[in-house]
Amino acid sequence: MPSPAPAEMRRPPATGRTLRAADVTHAVDGSPRLCGAECAACGTRIFPAAAICPSCNSEKMKPLSLSGHGVLYAFSTVHVAPAAWETPYTIGYVDLPEGVRVFGKVEGASALVPDAEVGVSIEPIDDPKGGSAPAFQYWFTPRGTR
Repeated sequence: MPSPAPAEMRRPPATGRTLRAADVTHAVDGSPRLCGAECAACGTRIFPAAAICPSCNSEKMKPLSLSGHGVLYAFSTVHVAPAAWETPYTIGYVDLPEGVRVFGKVEGASALVPDAEVGVSIEPIDDPKGGSAPAFQYWFTPRGTR
């Protein structure tokens, strides 16, 4: 069993999941939004987007801009993680108004309850692969705290 990393070497897990530029769109007001996909054949909506519908295998997928808020479906606090990560941190599923359930990191664990309103936070980051491609991270925050 490997020994845990010393406290001074530990780092928090990523603020949120890393996204490609194609996974982010912008609302009319310029704010970033998650970009999923909707199947033109059967109406299935998904995030992240895919070229083929997971429901009917159609290749007729079109981009779908998702809301900047949702309802917390379920969450859990992680206490055991890779040695280099700080714990605890919270993850959860959020139901968006478009009918898509998204998984991600959730801030503000002490204020969380099922069915709580949460906002989607998206920020640009440096390309994790060291290139110049735009990249983003997202996470959820209880409404009224950010």
